[in-house]
Amino acid sequence: MSIREKEVLNMQLVLIPILAKAWKKTYSELSDLLKKYDVLSYIDVCYEAYNSTGNQGIIDDLQDYIEMQGGKVN
Repeated sequence: MSIREKEVLNMQLVLIPILAKAWKKTYSELSDLLKKYDVLSYIDVCYEAYNSTGNQGIIDDLQDYIEMQGGKVN
C-alpha cells in the first residue's frame, strides 16, 4: 500500500464518524449510503482537494455528490 493510499484510507476512516453525526445516520445506514453511491472512491478522487477543505466543506461536497446521483442523506 502506497503512502497516498494509506493517507486516503485514514481520511475515509476519520470522515465516517463525522458524516454519521452530521447526517444523523447509524454506521449501518451510513455504510449502505457510502456503498450505494461509491462515496469512498469519490473521496479518493477528491483527496488532494479535501486536504485544504474543512470538514463542513467535505460534508457539503459529499452530500452534493450523493444528491447529484439522485440520493438523499437526510
